[in-house]
Amino acid sequence: MRILYGVTGEGLGHAMRAQVLLQHLRTRGHEVLVAASGRAATLLATDYHVVAIDGLSMEYADGAVQRTRTLVKNARGALHALRHNSQQAFQHVAAFAPDAVITDFDSFSYAIGRFLGCPIISFDHQHMLSHFRHPPGVTRQLSYDFGLAREFVDRKTRHCDRYVVTSFFAAETRLRYAPRTRLVGPIVRPRLEAVRPSAGEHVLVYQTTAGDARLPESLRRTPHVPFRVYGLGARPRAGNVEYRPFDEEGFMTDLASARAVISNGGYTTLSEALFLGKPILSIPVRHQGEQELNAAYLAHLGLGVRAREPSSKAIQSLLRYADASSGSRRRMASGSSDAMRAVDSALSGLS
Repeated sequence: MRILYGVTGEGLGHAMRAQVLLQHLRTRGHEVLVAASGRAATLLATDYHVVAIDGLSMEYADGAVQRTRTLVKNARGALHALRHNSQQAFQHVAAFAPDAVITDFDSFSYAIGRFLGCPIISFDHQHMLSHFRHPPGVTRQLSYDFGLAREFVDRKTRHCDRYVVTSFFAAETRLRYAPRTRLVGPIVRPRLEAVRPSAGEHVLVYQTTAGDARLPESLRRTPHVPFRVYGLGARPRAGNVEYRPFDEEGFMTDLASARAVISNGGYTTLSEALFLGKPILSIPVRHQGEQELNAAYLAHLGLGVRAREPSSKAIQSLLRYADASSGSRRRMASGSSDAMRAVDSALSGLS
């Protein structure tokens, strides 16, 4: 089967789980063409034929989504993106003539599937917002931004034939979506599945955006703990805070040997930390509804702690949680095999 696999470039989590599923599809004998935007296109082009597309992007500053700047930036680039995607990218895809489309929250591949009349499978985490009901203990922790994000997710790829949703938490599927929706566990990269975790002295810190300026100061106020920071680029060491350039192998090594993890509310990092049995402090990016939901479930299920902003108090809460739960924490199981079976079943049913 010829499959068009669309990957949004906003955050690398989409591309990382796509790597796992693309390899599976290849071993099953499918011919795959990838359409990706942003950093996802660069990452996946190493191993797959990638059609680079223009996609939506978010503007961040001081640990928050900048709504106005995001709208202005995407509005200014809309005409160029439409021209590029509808002409150059579409020609590549039309020549490929896909039999089916898999979209990881990517609008271009979804639109192509609708235009060509191909069956479309959605595979992402975002539809946890719109296709599932969440308990009061979670929803009480959510802001107005969650409602905005849920509405956006519901409208972006509304008419897919099947939805496979990956998540580290479970919820009740809404009745109208239940026949087409299947929930699976988190995708874990094979190299990480092979890692043996340990508990060192350092705390790993991962920031996926421009970061909050208050975070470095909060880390320095906990001088007895070494912090290894990824995502903020190379900087001079500041006492107990070491800034490391991103390197996939080095990151996985530091993650596996960390005492604990501090992260935003990004799904992939939280899932991988839980797979390794790490205590987590989640500080979701402000105005990012999906990250709010992830952090709320993390705290609701007792898998970690959450905070609205970085502070030494929040870090102390993480360290107390790590010490108190050191003998009772369990590693979360990988959902990779279930996800692959769900995609196989969806492709088989739709073909």
